[in-house]
Amino acid sequence: MLYDVVFHGEFSPEYDIDEAKEKLARIFKLKPEKVDTLFAGQSVTIRKKVDEVTAKKYQKAAAGCGVIFELEPCDDPAETAPSTAAVAARDATMVVCPNCHFSQSRSTTCLQCGEFLIKPAETPRPAPIAKVTVPVSTAESAAGSTKNLWKTARIGLLLLVLFIVGMNTVMTGRWATDWDEPLWVGIYPINGDQKEHITHYIDSLDEEQFRPIADFFAEEADAHDLPLVEPFTIRLAPTVAALPPAPPQSRNPLAVMWWSLKMRFWVYQNDTFTEGPSPDIKIFTVYHDAGTPDRLENSLGMRKGLFGVVHAYADYRLEPKNQVVIAHEILHTVGARDKYDMATQQPVFPEGYANPDRLPLYPQQAAEIMGSRIPLSKTQSSMPPNLNYTLIGKKTAREIKWIK
Repeated sequence: MLYDVVFHGEFSPEYDIDEAKEKLARIFKLKPEKVDTLFAGQSVTIRKKVDEVTAKKYQKAAAGCGVIFELEPCDDPAETAPSTAAVAARDATMVVCPNCHFSQSRSTTCLQCGEFLIKPAETPRPAPIAKVTVPVSTAESAAGSTKNLWKTARIGLLLLVLFIVGMNTVMTGRWATDWDEPLWVGIYPINGDQKEHITHYIDSLDEEQFRPIADFFAEEADAHDLPLVEPFTIRLAPTVAALPPAPPQSRNPLAVMWWSLKMRFWVYQNDTFTEGPSPDIKIFTVYHDAGTPDRLENSLGMRKGLFGVVHAYADYRLEPKNQVVIAHEILHTVGARDKYDMATQQPVFPEGYANPDRLPLYPQQAAEIMGSRIPLSKTQSSMPPNLNYTLIGKKTAREIKWIK
């Protein structure tokens, strides 16, 4: 039996008319004006007198576009005009939109205003699946209890470790900022890029190259009337071979806590200072190739544990700037906070300015050490070339308990 493939303007309610047109044009290689003709509101015969298999292929392809093709048996070839019954049947397929009163062939959607004429049937919800209780053997139950017991024990042990670490942090923080005697700072160099010339650079380092840091703190302590002549003593430790654990990418508290524990264990394992007592503050300085185009990772200083990780350049010409970063992170370990905007990297006014009362305010001549940069304007700043262009402001001095 042969069929005519006929389109009455129907399309699936899951598609809008523009989407159906676009897909139909792409699948059947039709020009836009031809597609518009199909959706003009009249029945259109797509293919005439094709076998059932071919007709269903057209119907299936159209369904993928969201369009509904009807398969209608071919009329008797002898008929030249539709019968009265056929006309009546055709009229019966006409619908009038209740919204805009547009008359068109049977369709799920009004071609004039887009109103749905036939609401899609609701899909029945599947019956709920009954819960089945599977009996558990005594052995399985005992194994589950043992597993839960070990889990509870591990959590308890972790909480105990965190409690001990927390108490140690509190006690360490108190004596570290008593300023009764100098704090010993150990500089632990690390070859961050595993390059030979960086190894040679590290081998050439001595404590005198870090002397400007101790002198800077001594001058600033005197400016704030701290009785202690030299608050920090810098010592150079032997090279550390291992790189420190990378800090977590997210600010998830559990991830940060876990990294902090790993970092403290790493610090304990990599304390290479064997001559005399271990330093009070440990600054692991990771040296990188000065010629690398990549931006260095952010340095950090942790009050909890009194350690820091500084990323610096293995270049004698850049040592003064390295010293600025090291001094900044040392102050973090004794309670100083950043005084610059994390998003813009600009110092925060007024606490991040070396001289917030200066007139005119810009350009500033120096940087507040925790503000990190010299403000040149409200939106521009520059890295201080060395520690001579930095100072410790009153708020920072108060945070590290140099003043009240």
